[in-house]
Amino acid sequence: MTLAGVAPLFLGNYDFGIERLVLGLFNGMTYGLLAVGLVMVYKSSRFVNFAHGSIGTFGAAVLAALVLDRGLPYWLAFVIAILVAGGVAALLEIVVVRRLSGRPSLIGMIATLGISQLISVFALVLNSSTGLAYPVPPYLPSFKLGTLTVGPPHIAMLIMGTALFIGLWYFLYRNKVGMGIRAAADDPDAAQLEGIPAKRMASLAWAVAGAIAAFSAILVTPTASGVSIEGMGPELLLKGLAGAVIARMASIPIAVAASLGVGLIEQILLSNPDTTGLVNVVIGLVIIIALLRQPILGRAGKERVSWRRVIAEPVPAAYREMAFVRWAPRITLLVVVFTSIGVAYVITNDTAAALTSIAGFAIVGLSVSMLTGVSGQLSLGQFAFAGIAAAASVHVVNATGSFVFGVASGVVSAAIASVLIAIPAMRLKGLALALATLAFALASVSWLLRLDIFLGSGISPAKPVWFGYPVEYAVDYYLFALAMLALAFIVSKNIRESGFGRSLQALRDNEDAGRALTIPARLRKFQLYAVAGAIAGLGGVVVGHSQSQLTVNSFPSSASIDVVAIAVIGGLTVTSGPIIGAFVIIGIPALFGLGFVGEAVLAVAWLAIVVMLPDGLGGVVLRARNAFYDMLARRRGIDPVHVRLGPAAPSQSPLQRALNLEGAMDGIADLRADHIDPSSGTPILSIQQITKRFGGVVAADGVDFTVAQGEIVGIIGPNGAGKTTLFEMVAGFTTPDSGHVVFDGLDVTKATPEQRAVAGLVRSFQDAGLFPTMTVRETLMIAQERVAPTRLWWSLLGVKSAEVTKGEAADLLMERMGLSPYANRTIEELSTGTRRVVEIASLLTLNPRVLLLDEPSAGIAQSESDALGELLLGIRRELGTTMVVIEHDLPLLSSICDRMIAMNLGRVIASGTPDEVRNDPAVVRSYLGAESAAIHRSGLHLAPVPDQSDQPTGNFPVSTPR
Repeated sequence: MTLAGVAPLFLGNYDFGIERLVLGLFNGMTYGLLAVGLVMVYKSSRFVNFAHGSIGTFGAAVLAALVLDRGLPYWLAFVIAILVAGGVAALLEIVVVRRLSGRPSLIGMIATLGISQLISVFALVLNSSTGLAYPVPPYLPSFKLGTLTVGPPHIAMLIMGTALFIGLWYFLYRNKVGMGIRAAADDPDAAQLEGIPAKRMASLAWAVAGAIAAFSAILVTPTASGVSIEGMGPELLLKGLAGAVIARMASIPIAVAASLGVGLIEQILLSNPDTTGLVNVVIGLVIIIALLRQPILGRAGKERVSWRRVIAEPVPAAYREMAFVRWAPRITLLVVVFTSIGVAYVITNDTAAALTSIAGFAIVGLSVSMLTGVSGQLSLGQFAFAGIAAAASVHVVNATGSFVFGVASGVVSAAIASVLIAIPAMRLKGLALALATLAFALASVSWLLRLDIFLGSGISPAKPVWFGYPVEYAVDYYLFALAMLALAFIVSKNIRESGFGRSLQALRDNEDAGRALTIPARLRKFQLYAVAGAIAGLGGVVVGHSQSQLTVNSFPSSASIDVVAIAVIGGLTVTSGPIIGAFVIIGIPALFGLGFVGEAVLAVAWLAIVVMLPDGLGGVVLRARNAFYDMLARRRGIDPVHVRLGPAAPSQSPLQRALNLEGAMDGIADLRADHIDPSSGTPILSIQQITKRFGGVVAADGVDFTVAQGEIVGIIGPNGAGKTTLFEMVAGFTTPDSGHVVFDGLDVTKATPEQRAVAGLVRSFQDAGLFPTMTVRETLMIAQERVAPTRLWWSLLGVKSAEVTKGEAADLLMERMGLSPYANRTIEELSTGTRRVVEIASLLTLNPRVLLLDEPSAGIAQSESDALGELLLGIRRELGTTMVVIEHDLPLLSSICDRMIAMNLGRVIASGTPDEVRNDPAVVRSYLGAESAAIHRSGLHLAPVPDQSDQPTGNFPVSTPR
């Protein structure tokens, strides 16, 4: 097929006859059942069950084994197979999924990939004697519809599928148990309070979904001739996913209707010989478009869960004084290098070929580790990029005779392909990105790589020629693969330990906070995809040139799942993890050979590592190393806790400590050379008729005010008043429907948060969450991105000079702010008050001209409020920094602000001095309603106001100033 084969997609002759339409609806019903199961699992577990299709094919395999091997009656075996599949799904939820609660949904999806592999192996074992034969439902008629023979499987789809849809509707919307499943899926905590056992309902939802998957697969397998079990799981999953995604993983009726459409599209494309390979392409495009149009499922999520650190904890300086600790890593590295090279001279060509395969897969695994471990994004299409690179390299080498040019062309082509996929991926994350890349992987195998400009029907790769020496033997080629693995490893290690890797970790932990600290999120993601694609491409080149004949079967979609397994088993947080994982996943089967039992054991091991070892086998090795070093340190009289975490935290609160440090305010002032005169009164920030609506809710309604240079303005209002939405628009995280934000005379309404922060318009966040897996020192280094942006090329080359400078500046700032005792502690270990000081120090590092502080006292002890107020006043006094502060602690706000603005229902209802605003009748009513008793209890003495019972009641009392 050539590129011209795309033209019939729009111009070709398609069969719209009744036969095709009926067959499309039959298949669409099956996909609709799959979509229903996917929706049920997603609603209960909040991630896609990638094993859903495999569970279905396992049920079909059980049926085939019972009927064809054991001779059981079809309908009895049908019931047993359905029950077995449902039981397997429920068992997986209890044993695996439930244990992953509290971890990123990405980990749950990875676990289901392992489950899928395991179940596929068991399905193959069951079908080993029956081949790919599946029994046909008996006692059902056949008839002709034009040229189409409507057989028993189609009749079963129509009759039983319709009955199942009706039964499901009644069960979920009329039956108490079904309604309990829906309630527990929508809000498990609320359901638990109502007496609904949420965990039990989740298991039941998985069981029903598994039974539905088996029902679908049993009906579709007799009509899917020639499709392997390994391929049927992903194929069925993709088609079921299309309907589920269109339904936003929420509406079962929409999922069914959309799946009927998917079945029709599939049959229309299959009716034209030129577009039979485009089925997965079109369905993939449907999924991506549906994801991009969805406000939650397809956008970058804000999942607040426990990630892992990107790099291993460094060996403490005190340990490096011990000779063993100093020399052991160097000696180990030399032993590994010389052993890896030395084996080339003692192994056979077969063993060398296996080791080459390990190296190629490990390189692609390094790209997965970078995407998933560093940035928290799951790509299921990395091996497709490897295939693109291999094809490009082979064609260029065959055309030019230059192997170096060919390798470079392959790497660049994979990087470009990865960046092109990243264009829609900028708006996708987690679940959505995994689905999009899965669709890309399947489309690559079914269409893209089959084009003549890529692999076509097969091409013969040239072997490398280095300085006139042809690398023809497998043992020689192994050394080339080893060199490429070393190159990929060095680049990956440099990236992880650089400012580039640190900024990716920050965006993974908390993208909004990262952007507020001027990390260019979009640029960093494009760069990440380019680097990850290039590394995957290098692995593809190694795999491609090692084979005598290169076909699309050399880069199956299942290989993209294998490299995910490689990265996870070795450890996503360990640079060498993919090398360890490749030896397990690729090396053991290649070197020793595994039957079905061995493959099953390997799949179980993968699953166990995902569930029980978050840092993989590499993490186990690192923990063992650290424990050994700690033992050596104790023998030398060194306290491991002290050297790893630093001295014990002082008893004085961080806020009070920052104020009491001699010269702390002077040190803060040194951060800025352009001190601003706070008495000038020149407007620096102007909010002009800002309006924002979310559906029928008006979050901001013509908000209009100015802030003078050097002024502290407080914003008050009850919950739902629109205060935080206003900050989101002023800081650039939300686009207003109308109005303008003018900063220092420039209209910044369309500027990004990063651009505003660079200009000096900086915001904080209510929870001061920052970056949970990063240390205080690393966080303050991130804050220096504005003054010393990280350069990708320096990061790739491992140049450390800029990092040393940033580290020294962070150390100095920690000393001035009293944060030195917390330098090596991660943000998630700190109290809210300490996090608040770290956040303020980070914001000051940006040299802000205007600080937007969102409830700075939230979560801190009342005793620390005075210290916080004094700190903010000190910052204004020394730096002249303008501040706009949202705060519910009115005594604190009244003690620091020059002017106060009150909001309610998205509007400004009062403005003036703190006393004027606090005693404004409209403000009092917005907080307390019109009850005179409530007003009296608040301590305010107001003139009588007319009763306005329709005024809203707020959530926070108005206090008198301290």
